[in-house]
Amino acid sequence: MKLLIDLGNTRLKWALWGQGRRSMGGVFAHADTSLEAALSNNWTALPKPEAILVASVVKSTLEQELTRLLESHFEQTAEFVRSPAQALGIRNAYAEPERLGVDRFLGMAALHAAAPRAQILVSCGTALTLDALTAEGQHLGGLIAPSPTLMRRSLGTATARIGEHAGELVEIADNTADAAWSGCLLSSVALIERFRQQVAQRIGTPVAVVGDGGGLDEWIALLPDVERGRDLVLRGLALWSERGHR
Repeated sequence: MKLLIDLGNTRLKWALWGQGRRSMGGVFAHADTSLEAALSNNWTALPKPEAILVASVVKSTLEQELTRLLESHFEQTAEFVRSPAQALGIRNAYAEPERLGVDRFLGMAALHAAAPRAQILVSCGTALTLDALTAEGQHLGGLIAPSPTLMRRSLGTATARIGEHAGELVEIADNTADAAWSGCLLSSVALIERFRQQVAQRIGTPVAVVGDGGGLDEWIALLPDVERGRDLVLRGLALWSERGHR
């Protein structure tokens, strides 16, 4: 059994993977508690895994802390997966492949393995990332923007009395709370739509859009043809654990 870990900026998701299936898993917001306490609560009863694979987008100090905790708890050294130039049927568009977030690479790998087609992966967590992929597995590149939640947080921090209260989604607002709430949400939706149009125009075929991430629920209803992905980074890690760089 292998322990798979998706370490994002806000949340840590994990799963046990063996014999081609997931047996158990969980998720917690590591920013809300100490990493040591959270791991102790989640993994006290877990058996020692045969391998630990981590997809991380956090700063090196948090990776080092996780490494120490894993070694202390399981007496096992974790493998931190980094984005390669090519693996799992995906060809990375970046000239410096390791600079593509590994969560984005693994998410695309999971999508391509499930359905090789022209598609866009939209991941919404702390950041909103968009990546375009051809049916042949060529990554065309992507975009990064703040998620609606991060936009609102920035407004609340940088401007007086804007973004500090929850609002309602409206097309034209007559109060500050609704204006900030709706503006941040609709700007993300507009970005996704524009990116889809540009990709479809470039490759000359319709493009599917798949969304994943903790911030997905607040905007997916505005784009009803967007498909919902599930645990794509962990699924990509499972592929990596089975195939490696192949």
